[in-house]
Amino acid sequence: MLKYFFQIIFHIYVGGTAFFGRKLAEDGKRVYNQLMARLFNSYSIAILKFLDGQNKPVVLSELKSEVSPKLSFKDFYNYLFRLAGQELISKTNTAAEITQEGKKFLSRLEPKKDGVWKIVIFDIPEKHKYVRTVLRAKLKQLHFKKWQNSIWISPYALDGEIEKEFLDLGKKFFVRLIKTSDINNLEDLEKMFE
Repeated sequence: MLKYFFQIIFHIYVGGTAFFGRKLAEDGKRVYNQLMARLFNSYSIAILKFLDGQNKPVVLSELKSEVSPKLSFKDFYNYLFRLAGQELISKTNTAAEITQEGKKFLSRLEPKKDGVWKIVIFDIPEKHKYVRTVLRAKLKQLHFKKWQNSIWISPYALDGEIEKEFLDLGKKFFVRLIKTSDINNLEDLEKMFE
């Protein structure tokens, strides 16, 4: 899922004609809206949290009645289909259960501090503003906060996959990830994350 996100940034940045097929601005907005709709949907998160609390596959009718009784069957199955497509759940015709990827996703929703500050610095030209928009949205999802215009900071642990993606992103774009435990005058930063 994360790899897909960084591929989107790459294709937006380089023009992405093979990936998008139409004008960059229109497709950048469309992909951004699709990505954000999928990642921040309260029903999807509720389904994942419920499945995470179970030790076995859950019958779909039971899952629907527990998580979203007011939701139409069509919408409920659309959420399941999207979650399965992102490999966050495994689904059969009658049951669903959370995958390891889904558990990783949930752990990112409630991160833990590890004593190391992560600083992301980027300088993306105005002509690639959708790359900036998508990157900022992803940083917010990863619990980073804006320290200055193109400098974002977080005290929370990042898993190895995310760090590798930032490394790959740094090879193609003007993006750097800095990890440090030595920052003077931390009071203002610690207040940001209370």
